[in-house]
Amino acid sequence: MKILVSYKSKTGFTKRYAEWISEELEADLTDVKDIKDVSEYDLVIYGGWILGGLINGFNDIKKLDPKDLIIFAVGSTAVKDVDIKKMINENNVGDIPFFYYHGGFNPQKMGFVGRTMVKMVTKEAPTYHDHTNKEAIKDLIKLVKSK
Repeated sequence: MKILVSYKSKTGFTKRYAEWISEELEADLTDVKDIKDVSEYDLVIYGGWILGGLINGFNDIKKLDPKDLIIFAVGSTAVKDVDIKKMINENNVGDIPFFYYHGGFNPQKMGFVGRTMVKMVTKEAPTYHDHTNKEAIKDLIKLVKSK
Protein backbone atom coordinates (compact mmCIF):
# COMPACT_ATOMS: atom_id res chain seq x y z
CA MET A 1 0.00 0.00 0.00
CA LYS A 2 1.39 3.39 -0.99
CA ILE A 3 0.79 6.02 1.72
CA LEU A 4 1.19 9.78 1.80
CA VAL A 5 1.27 11.74 5.04
CA SER A 6 0.53 15.40 4.40
CA TYR A 7 0.21 18.26 6.82
CA LYS A 8 -0.29 21.96 7.31
CA SER A 9 1.68 23.29 10.25
CA LYS A 10 2.11 26.81 11.55
CA THR A 11 4.07 26.31 14.75
CA GLY A 12 5.68 22.90 14.12
CA PHE A 13 3.57 20.61 16.30
CA THR A 14 1.42 19.23 13.45
CA LYS A 15 4.55 18.68 11.36
CA ARG A 16 6.12 16.73 14.24
CA TYR A 17 3.12 14.36 14.42
CA ALA A 18 3.16 13.98 10.62
CA GLU A 19 6.86 13.09 10.72
CA TRP A 20 6.29 10.48 13.43
CA ILE A 21 3.39 8.93 11.51
CA SER A 22 5.39 8.92 8.27
CA GLU A 23 8.35 7.24 9.98
CA GLU A 24 6.21 4.55 11.61
CA LEU A 25 4.42 3.74 8.34
CA GLU A 26 7.43 4.28 6.01
CA ALA A 27 5.19 6.69 4.10
CA ASP A 28 5.93 9.67 1.90
CA LEU A 29 5.73 13.00 3.71
CA THR A 30 4.91 16.45 2.33
CA ASP A 31 3.45 19.82 3.21
CA VAL A 32 -0.05 20.12 1.74
CA LYS A 33 0.97 23.22 -0.22
CA ASP A 34 3.29 21.01 -2.30
CA ILE A 35 0.59 18.55 -3.39
CA LYS A 36 -1.07 18.72 -6.79
CA ASP A 37 -2.24 15.12 -7.20
CA VAL A 38 -2.72 12.17 -4.84
CA SER A 39 -3.97 9.59 -7.36
CA GLU A 40 -0.84 7.42 -6.99
CA TYR A 41 -1.54 6.88 -3.28
CA ASP A 42 -3.80 4.22 -1.82
CA LEU A 43 -4.10 6.19 1.42
CA VAL A 44 -3.61 9.82 2.35
CA ILE A 45 -3.22 10.78 6.00
CA TYR A 46 -3.74 14.50 6.50
CA GLY A 47 -2.95 16.57 9.58
CA GLY A 48 -3.96 20.16 10.16
CA TRP A 49 -3.78 22.57 13.04
CA ILE A 50 -6.93 23.79 14.77
CA LEU A 51 -8.09 27.39 14.77
CA GLY A 52 -11.52 28.22 16.11
CA GLY A 53 -12.48 24.55 16.00
CA LEU A 54 -11.67 24.22 12.28
CA ILE A 55 -9.00 21.94 10.80
CA ASN A 56 -6.76 24.16 8.72
CA GLY A 57 -6.34 22.84 5.16
CA PHE A 58 -8.86 20.00 5.50
CA ASN A 59 -11.02 21.21 2.60
CA ASP A 60 -7.92 21.51 0.39
CA ILE A 61 -7.04 17.85 0.86
CA LYS A 62 -10.65 16.71 0.34
CA LYS A 63 -10.70 18.53 -3.03
CA LEU A 64 -7.87 16.28 -4.21
CA ASP A 65 -10.29 13.33 -3.83
CA PRO A 66 -7.96 10.74 -2.28
CA LYS A 67 -8.90 7.06 -2.62
CA ASP A 68 -8.80 6.64 1.16
CA LEU A 69 -8.32 9.33 3.79
CA ILE A 70 -7.51 9.58 7.49
CA ILE A 71 -7.50 12.93 9.30
CA PHE A 72 -5.68 14.11 12.37
CA ALA A 73 -5.91 17.53 13.97
CA VAL A 74 -3.51 19.16 16.40
CA GLY A 75 -4.52 21.83 18.88
CA SER A 76 -3.31 23.50 22.02
CA THR A 77 -6.20 22.09 24.07
CA ALA A 78 -5.71 18.84 25.98
CA VAL A 79 -7.48 15.84 24.46
CA LYS A 80 -9.66 15.39 27.56
CA ASP A 81 -11.00 18.93 27.12
CA VAL A 82 -11.91 18.67 23.41
CA ASP A 83 -15.42 17.90 22.18
CA ILE A 84 -14.41 15.51 19.40
CA LYS A 85 -17.97 14.96 18.14
CA LYS A 86 -18.47 18.71 17.80
CA MET A 87 -15.17 19.07 15.94
CA ILE A 88 -16.12 16.24 13.56
CA ASN A 89 -19.49 17.88 12.88
CA GLU A 90 -18.13 21.42 12.46
CA ASN A 91 -15.54 20.20 9.95
CA ASN A 92 -17.91 17.88 8.04
CA VAL A 93 -15.55 14.96 8.61
CA GLY A 94 -18.36 12.42 8.19
CA ASP A 95 -17.13 8.82 8.21
CA ILE A 96 -13.47 9.67 7.66
CA PRO A 97 -11.37 8.26 10.52
CA PHE A 98 -10.39 11.19 12.76
CA PHE A 99 -7.77 11.64 15.47
CA TYR A 100 -7.01 14.63 17.69
CA TYR A 101 -3.58 15.28 19.22
CA HIS A 102 -2.41 17.74 21.84
CA GLY A 103 0.17 20.18 20.46
CA GLY A 104 1.34 23.24 22.32
CA PHE A 105 2.19 26.92 21.98
CA ASN A 106 5.11 28.42 20.13
CA PRO A 107 4.61 32.21 20.43
CA GLN A 108 7.53 32.99 18.11
CA LYS A 109 5.76 31.21 15.25
CA MET A 110 2.19 32.25 16.10
CA GLY A 111 2.43 35.79 14.80
CA PHE A 112 0.99 38.94 16.32
CA VAL A 113 -2.68 38.09 15.70
CA GLY A 114 -2.36 34.61 17.19
CA ARG A 115 -0.55 35.85 20.28
CA THR A 116 -3.12 38.62 20.71
CA MET A 117 -6.03 36.17 20.45
CA VAL A 118 -4.49 33.90 23.08
CA LYS A 119 -3.86 36.86 25.36
CA MET A 120 -7.49 38.02 24.99
CA VAL A 121 -8.82 34.58 25.94
CA THR A 122 -6.37 33.66 28.69
CA LYS A 123 -5.65 37.18 29.98
CA GLU A 124 -1.91 36.50 29.81
CA ALA A 125 0.77 36.36 27.15
CA PRO A 126 1.33 32.87 25.72
CA THR A 127 4.53 31.10 26.67
CA TYR A 128 6.19 28.20 24.90
CA HIS A 129 5.04 24.76 25.89
CA ASP A 130 5.05 21.43 24.09
CA HIS A 131 2.61 18.61 24.82
CA THR A 132 3.36 16.46 21.76
CA ASN A 133 3.61 12.77 22.52
CA LYS A 134 4.66 10.12 20.02
CA GLU A 135 2.68 7.53 21.94
CA ALA A 136 -0.53 9.35 20.92
CA ILE A 137 -0.26 8.15 17.30
CA LYS A 138 -0.46 4.45 18.17
CA ASP A 139 -4.20 4.11 17.40
CA LEU A 140 -3.80 5.74 13.99
CA ILE A 141 -0.85 3.46 13.20
CA LYS A 142 -2.83 0.43 14.34
CA LEU A 143 -5.76 1.42 12.10
CA VAL A 144 -3.52 1.80 9.04
CA LYS A 145 -1.73 -1.50 9.64
CA SER A 146 -5.10 -3.28 9.88
CA LYS A 147 -6.07 -2.18 6.35
